[in-house]
Amino acid sequence: QSKGKKPLFVQLVLDNIWSLYEAVMKRDKEKIEKIVTSLGLKIGARESRHADPKVHLNAICSQWLPISDAVLSMVCNKLPSPLDIAAERVEKLMCVGARTFDSLPPETQELK
Repeated sequence: QSKGKKPLFVQLVLDNIWSLYEAVMKRDKEKIEKIVTSLGLKIGARESRHADPKVHLNAICSQWLPISDAVLSMVCNKLPSPLDIAAERVEKLMCVGARTFDSLPPETQELK
């Protein structure tokens, strides 16, 4: 970050998101059109002409950076498999508050 250089994450990610946000909020139609065509998105006319710029921003971002795909891939990559989870962790997850694992019904204990 010496001499005013930005970190790589800021250059590649945050600056792009910020420029999109500014263009939509300032209603810069030329810049918005350039961004949408460069990303290969198809924004409906209804969202483009809406009085609230947040609707237009939401339409662009939901196609460009879909949160559902990101969350699903993160869950698949980061959460451990239920088959690999340790027995101790299962007991902790099944017992809430002051309840102990031994106080659970036998059917529930078999799930472990």
